[in-house]
Amino acid sequence: MNLSQTLKNEFFGGWKSFEVLWLCIFLAAQIIAYVLDPVSLLEVIAGISGILCVVFVGKGKISNYFFGLIFAYSYFYVSLDNKFYGEMTTALYVYIPAQFIGYFLWKENMRNGADKAETVIAKFLSAKGWLALIGAVVIGSLAFIAVLKTTDGNSIGLDGVTTVLVIAAQLLMILRYSEQWLLWIVINVLSIVLWADTPAMYLMYGAYLLNSLYGYYNWSKLAKVGKN
Repeated sequence: MNLSQTLKNEFFGGWKSFEVLWLCIFLAAQIIAYVLDPVSLLEVIAGISGILCVVFVGKGKISNYFFGLIFAYSYFYVSLDNKFYGEMTTALYVYIPAQFIGYFLWKENMRNGADKAETVIAKFLSAKGWLALIGAVVIGSLAFIAVLKTTDGNSIGLDGVTTVLVIAAQLLMILRYSEQWLLWIVINVLSIVLWADTPAMYLMYGAYLLNSLYGYYNWSKLAKVGKN
């Protein structure tokens, strides 16, 4: 298969009509939000690239890491401008390196579907894994909130919890666990509250929330296929 056909299958193969429709709706909403309230071009870039990234993750497509890299860099500066230092730290030390690490880990664990589009081989988290995850999130949140209290950051408690949850969810994503989406659901609800005064970010996380619900459904199917 030549490069052009591979890229065509990657970006356009395996989509359902409703998936394309809602993606277009939320991308349009991002653009409209910027036109009505043109606060920062970086916010709309982060919003658009972020939506594209999570939708492609939900589909199990490895090209999500291309959009994720654009999102990570733009989100870093948006968070810096808003003094959300936890989110800024996450972008710098989690989102950016995760795009490179995740790409190479996923590359070794892809399968071709009936429509010739490649999707990731997903898996389920064990009971022992859940216990370790919950313990790490609780301890990590308490420790990071204590660190943020030494800064002049905004929404310290919420910022600290979402940062630790993002790290955990990003790790589960890199390791191909479908339960990542349960964490993303919680993260997106909290992030909508955190960014309530920023239209582009608010809409982005609203789209993320809907996608995380569908992502969990789709990845649960991928993980069941992976067990066969």
